[in-house]
Amino acid sequence: MKRNKLLARKSFDRFAGALQHLDVASDLIQFNDHERSRMAMILIHSLVEGLMFCEAIGAFDHDLYVSRITPPKYSAPYRDKVLRYFDEKVEFCLKEINILSEPDANVFSILNFYRNAAYHRDRHNPNVISPIARSAFHAALRLFERTAGSSGDSSRTSMESVTEEEAASISRFCKAKGFVDYEKASKEAVLKLSQKVPISLAEIRTALISDIENRVLHLERMKKNSLYCETKNELEKLFKKAAFELKGIDDDLFSEIKQLNYRITGQREGGKPEKEEYLSAERRYLKKLEEAFQSFKPKFGVATLDIINEKMQALQADAPLEFALSQYLEIDKLLVEIEIMAFHAERRIDEATQMQIDLERGK
Repeated sequence: MKRNKLLARKSFDRFAGALQHLDVASDLIQFNDHERSRMAMILIHSLVEGLMFCEAIGAFDHDLYVSRITPPKYSAPYRDKVLRYFDEKVEFCLKEINILSEPDANVFSILNFYRNAAYHRDRHNPNVISPIARSAFHAALRLFERTAGSSGDSSRTSMESVTEEEAASISRFCKAKGFVDYEKASKEAVLKLSQKVPISLAEIRTALISDIENRVLHLERMKKNSLYCETKNELEKLFKKAAFELKGIDDDLFSEIKQLNYRITGQREGGKPEKEEYLSAERRYLKKLEEAFQSFKPKFGVATLDIINEKMQALQADAPLEFALSQYLEIDKLLVEIEIMAFHAERRIDEATQMQIDLERGK
């Protein structure tokens, strides 16, 4: 196995680099601004993944070394999977090498979900990004402390081997006379950094609950004001139609008519189709569309709102922060699905309304 370039770095460089990550993240979080918290979350995710990667590489290298005399514990596909995926690293560090607590593993899973939305799709919820960043920051501090003295080429470094600039980079966080003891220095640094970013369990829980309550209230208003649904049955039908359209099933069934349209515009060979040929294809499409819609079973609907309300009770209960974050993540995933369908349905209604207005105007 090729050792990653991260492992080629000296212990001091890795230690100082991690401190810089944490220091910058703490500065960003202190602003209590959702854009800066978003940047902090991405930075924390990068650090956490790097720390877990190094620990996993160390465990795999040891396993390969002892496989000369005993069967290896980890297969090549498993090693590749762990090194490739964030959630697999979390699982490995939790269950295989025991450097993560279950609460911190949950926080990192939540961090990964929201970081991916923010980083890859430029989406984040400004109401909860700050509490999530704060929670992830403290979990990252704990991981940093657990791993600072366990990996790299040495658990301590002589100060004579580092430059004045390098020594100054860690002096704000920990004292080092003669040499840097990474285990001891990490504890000192973590204490100082944790004081920079205080965390209030009550405030975080309130922010999570408030976000869900406001979004559910908005959906309730939409139901009557823009979706025009008076009953659950009407809302269920609307959600099903939206989910069906979002699935793209009608686009697949429309392929035959598309080909005929291409022939009409001269983009396909075969000449313009006869009227009966086109009408026959249209009837087949409508029949298949109706059959597909009748057999379609959406994963989310009105019952999902009931599940969200049930989970809200657990979120409001006096439980540990990690549990509250985990509950919030479950609720948020469900709520996003409902919001996507509701906004899609709203847009379709607006389009139909505008079309009717245009017809009446004679456009």
